[in-house]
Amino acid sequence: MKSVSWLCAVVVLAAISCKGGEDPALTGQAVYSEPQPDGNSFACATCHALTEPAADGFRRPGHAIGDSLRRPSYKNAQLSSWLDAANVCLGEWMAAEPWSADSEAYVALRGFLEDQDAGKGEAEPLVFEIVAPPAGLEGGDATRGRELFNESCAVCHAANAVGTNRAPPLVGDLLEPAYVAERIRLSGRQSSSVYPNLTGGRMPFWAADRVSDEELLDLLAFVATAVGDQGQGGGPDDTPTTSGSGGPQARSCGSTHPSVGRTAEFITYSHGVMGTVTILDDCTIGVERFHYDGQGIVVEAYSGQNGNFEDGFALSGNLRRNQPYEDETLTLSLPEGKTLDDLDSVSIWCVDVSISFGDASFE
Repeated sequence: MKSVSWLCAVVVLAAISCKGGEDPALTGQAVYSEPQPDGNSFACATCHALTEPAADGFRRPGHAIGDSLRRPSYKNAQLSSWLDAANVCLGEWMAAEPWSADSEAYVALRGFLEDQDAGKGEAEPLVFEIVAPPAGLEGGDATRGRELFNESCAVCHAANAVGTNRAPPLVGDLLEPAYVAERIRLSGRQSSSVYPNLTGGRMPFWAADRVSDEELLDLLAFVATAVGDQGQGGGPDDTPTTSGSGGPQARSCGSTHPSVGRTAEFITYSHGVMGTVTILDDCTIGVERFHYDGQGIVVEAYSGQNGNFEDGFALSGNLRRNQPYEDETLTLSLPEGKTLDDLDSVSIWCVDVSISFGDASFE
């Protein structure tokens, strides 16, 4: 693959997103290249090139979609409708509402793809295999891994893993290889309607034909040794967020619920999350000796039940970005209308990509 810089990719995406002088009506090119207004920071172009090799040189987790309208089926032949397949992407990866057949964005994107595709006749259906990481995770080459990272993972994490508004920085994070391998191979909504055996999160998985086991080991070796600027993230849309030490304003609550007084320790997954979580009263949860390196994107304290935080709710505003928490105390308030019956665990949750950096479950 041709090595390219993150800056080049930004320039390319910016160029194809520009509508300069065109009619302000929605264009299919914009639908393809820009995030949906009601979604997260992902766009179709984040995961799918139009053709391969891609014009910008990147290998993406998803296959190219330039000929997708001519395919007889989608998602390993589980779907026969292109609209249904697009709606899986919208709901499971882009956090956006589904389209109908007359949605302006859907009509515009179909027209754009038809204009790009010069092929004739039916295209071959795509078949891919979602696989677990290999049993052994050692033996990779960090130099090869860095080159591969900058030609693939950098679409979201930026060159040399310094992070963007789509994905957090990985430099200096000392992530466990098993955790990184699982994210690469099995990340995605656990309740997916079409993808089996995923383990949660918004990061797209890399199927066996997109990243080989040998390449996976090289990526792990690079991430384990990645160093660099941990302070500024990457993409042009990065915006520092405000402190989240209070969430909704503290209010007077009783202490009648049987869960009051329960404590739990954060299990650390990444970004140095640690601390003791205690239910203080019927609507307040405290966190003591809290540690978090501040290197996520949009990160909040979230509630959950049975380990499910995607359907949970926020207990805080955005936690500080680029300013670590070191042995601090947080006071989290349940929003109006929620009670302790609605949660049994707390997560330090990266909202934009649906990943828990660490969570604590009350026994």
